[in-house]
Amino acid sequence: MSSQRPPSPLGDLISDPVVVDDGTLARSASPVPGPIGLDTKGGTHAKTAGQSLGAQVVSYARSHMGQRVGSGECFDLADRALRAAGARSAADFGPVTADADYRWGSPIAIGNAAPGDIVQFRDYAFERRTETSEGWEEERQERPHHSAIVLSNDGHGVVTVLEQNAPEGSGVHRTQLFFTDRQAQEGGTRVTVTVSGQFWFYRPEPRS
Repeated sequence: MSSQRPPSPLGDLISDPVVVDDGTLARSASPVPGPIGLDTKGGTHAKTAGQSLGAQVVSYARSHMGQRVGSGECFDLADRALRAAGARSAADFGPVTADADYRWGSPIAIGNAAPGDIVQFRDYAFERRTETSEGWEEERQERPHHSAIVLSNDGHGVVTVLEQNAPEGSGVHRTQLFFTDRQAQEGGTRVTVTVSGQFWFYRPEPRS
């Protein structure tokens, strides 16, 4: 008989604060991962033969962790990562204006999201409320008009992204975001996640 505890129904709904690469506080369900075959050494990105477009997009972003890419806008990180990978960018699909809902490739469902895909946000926010017998606390994150790169699809509507300028002025860092409403309870702890706004997931397309 195994003595291993079964997975907690709270899963990644509740976690301890972790300092991410730009020095700001964020929440993550797991410790900072080590190299997963997508990193390059140092701050210079180099393509690796045989890497998929998605892997190259992630590799570019990870090689700039803690840095501000381009002008520091969220758009610049996605745009430069795609171009470095030899993929089409937002300007290839339509006009790029300050408030456009950019298209970054082929539309996909969130369940199919994979590393290197791009997320476009419009008036997005999530609220996470944790209630215990001792009280409650709330966390809220917003992305009014934003673009980010998928680092991992964590399942059940939870996605870890690489992004910059969220919060404003921050360099490239990792953040876990929720894309579906969720509720879970274990013992005396109850966690509720509520998601609002719009978001679109795109799969990079190679330049012809």
